[in-house]
Amino acid sequence: MVLKYGIVFSVLLFVITSCSRSGQFPQKISEKTAINSITFDYSFLPAGYTFHNDSVIKSDFGNELEELFQEKKKFDDKNSTFNLTNLENTWKNLQNQRNNFNFENVKQWIEITGFLLELSGNSAYASELEEIIYKSASIFSEHEYKEIEKKVKPWIFTKDLDNVYVNLFVNETLKYDHSLNGAVEIIQETNYPESGKIKLTFKMEEKRYIELFIRIPEWAESATVTETGVKYVANPGTYSQILRKWGEGDSVEINFPMEKRPKQ
Repeated sequence: MVLKYGIVFSVLLFVITSCSRSGQFPQKISEKTAINSITFDYSFLPAGYTFHNDSVIKSDFGNELEELFQEKKKFDDKNSTFNLTNLENTWKNLQNQRNNFNFENVKQWIEITGFLLELSGNSAYASELEEIIYKSASIFSEHEYKEIEKKVKPWIFTKDLDNVYVNLFVNETLKYDHSLNGAVEIIQETNYPESGKIKLTFKMEEKRYIELFIRIPEWAESATVTETGVKYVANPGTYSQILRKWGEGDSVEINFPMEKRPKQ
């Protein structure tokens, strides 16, 4: 009888634990980087790019965006009614209208898109941030574009402890302290989108284990990711993963076939 009750208790405990885990509040896959931890030397755009002199008048989608921010607030407040699926579906419905957003709407859209990238780890949100960057250059004035560029900046790299995600491609250096101590620098060098060549170089005093995730755009078929002569899986629409100890001077070379990149 004691054995029987023990088995029943064990089953109940397993069920309760499973339900508890499945009902856990969602955790972010990675988080945006603090402004003081990144060095952003160059614009996303080539030198000499010509901007519009005046802002293009667009529609105000503030009320529609407010629905997204209300759902985000539930997450920030740890409200158990937060529903990621509802948030993503609402985002998708509004995405079709993004080209009609006014300047303030675009900044709001970047924030909510970056939040979804952090929460889901879905590369589609990083792709959307890239789309915003290059579309905005042909819509807004230079001053407005610089504001948009600054708004996107924290999501170029995102990280979770020593998991580092490379979401956007531009000359930038990420600096942070490794969880096991020691300063880490990851330097990204590229003239993307003029070419698809990107290089990541590590600077650190001691070897440290870091999980590196590099976004492969949906259009980048036949992309290559190479480290010390080893080629890594680079499936379009996903992140190529390199999990290893890194040391001073280690580097990764990425090459995207730019002839397949859609025109902006």
